[in-house]
Amino acid sequence: MKKRTKTGTSKTKKQKSQNTKKKTQDTTAKKAKQKKEHPQRKKAPEKQAETINKTKPSPKLIITAIIIAAIALYMFLNVPDTDTQDLTNAVKTGDTVYIKFTQKLEDGTIIETNYETLAKEANITKDKYPPLTFKIGEGLVPRGLENALIGMKTGDKKTITIEPKEAYGEHIPELVGIAERIQHKERNITVITKESLTSKEFQEIFQKRVAILGDTVSTFASPWNYTITSIKPDNITIKAQIKKGDTYTLPDMQLWNSTAIEIKENEAIFRQNPKDGTIVPTRLGNATITTSKDLFTLTINPKIGDIYFLDNIPAKVTKLNSTHITLDANHPFAGKTIIFDIELLQKT
Repeated sequence: MKKRTKTGTSKTKKQKSQNTKKKTQDTTAKKAKQKKEHPQRKKAPEKQAETINKTKPSPKLIITAIIIAAIALYMFLNVPDTDTQDLTNAVKTGDTVYIKFTQKLEDGTIIETNYETLAKEANITKDKYPPLTFKIGEGLVPRGLENALIGMKTGDKKTITIEPKEAYGEHIPELVGIAERIQHKERNITVITKESLTSKEFQEIFQKRVAILGDTVSTFASPWNYTITSIKPDNITIKAQIKKGDTYTLPDMQLWNSTAIEIKENEAIFRQNPKDGTIVPTRLGNATITTSKDLFTLTINPKIGDIYFLDNIPAKVTKLNSTHITLDANHPFAGKTIIFDIELLQKT
C-alpha cells in the first residue's frame, strides 16, 4: 500500500510539471503570434520622442497664422455693407434727380442736350444749360429714361438705348389728319336785334337795378344801344337800335368794319368789309384775305414744321400743297429709337 501511494504522488507531480510547461509554451506562442500581427504597436521611447518632435508646429508658422487670421478678421469687419449702401444711395421711385444728358437718334444726330459744348456743335441754342430735374415716377420724361436711372448713384454715367414703346411711343396713323388750306366765308352776316332776358340777366348785362319801359340802355359788349320794348314779371324784351347803312365793328369780326344792308323785324344783315391782303390769325396759322362780291377767301400760309394746338393737342405741319395741309399730332420722335447718355449729378 505505501509503495502504491508513492508512485501515485510521483505521477501526479510529473503531470503537473508537464501541464505547466505546456501552458508556458502556449503563452509564449500566443505572444509571438501577437507580436507578428502587430509588429509596430510598441515603439522605443527614443523613437516616440523623435516622432513627436517631427509633428510639432514651428513657432514661426504659428505667429504667421495668427497674423493672417488677424488681417482677415480686420478686412471682414471693415468691408462696407454694399447692399445697405445701394439701398441708401441708389435712385428709387419718388426721388428727385438732377442729370446731365445727351439725347440722340440712332444715326448719331443730337436732338437735345444740356452739355453746352455739344449743344453749340449741334446748333441747339440756349441761354443756360442747367441740369434736367424731375421726380422719378411722375412721367415727365420717357419711361425708359426713368427706369434706367433707378439704381444709379451720384456720379454714375450710363448710355442707354430706348425702344419707341419706352421712349415717345409708337407712331399712330390715326393722329395724322388733313385740313383745307383755303377757306371761303360769306361776306354777309346776320345779327339778332330782338332779345328776351330775365330780370337777373338784364341786371348783369346792363348793370341796372330797375328796367323802365322805353329806356335806352347800353353795354360794353355791344357797339349799339338797345331800347326796352316790353317788361313782364320775369321777362324783359330789348331791341337793338340799328338802321340801314350804319357801320360798326362787330364783336366777332374786329379786324374790319361791317355795314348794315338790310333791317328785318328781329334781324339785321351786315356786309363785312375786309381789305384784300389783310392777315387773319386762325387756329392753323395766319391766313391772307382776298374778297369778291359775296365771299371773302382765307388762304392759310403755314410752314413745314410749324406746330398748332388743336383741342389742346399740339400738331405739327408735315406736308402742304396749294389746297391742303397735313398735320401730325404724334410726338415728333414717335416711332424712333432714342439713345441717351446720362450722368447723375445729384438726387434728393
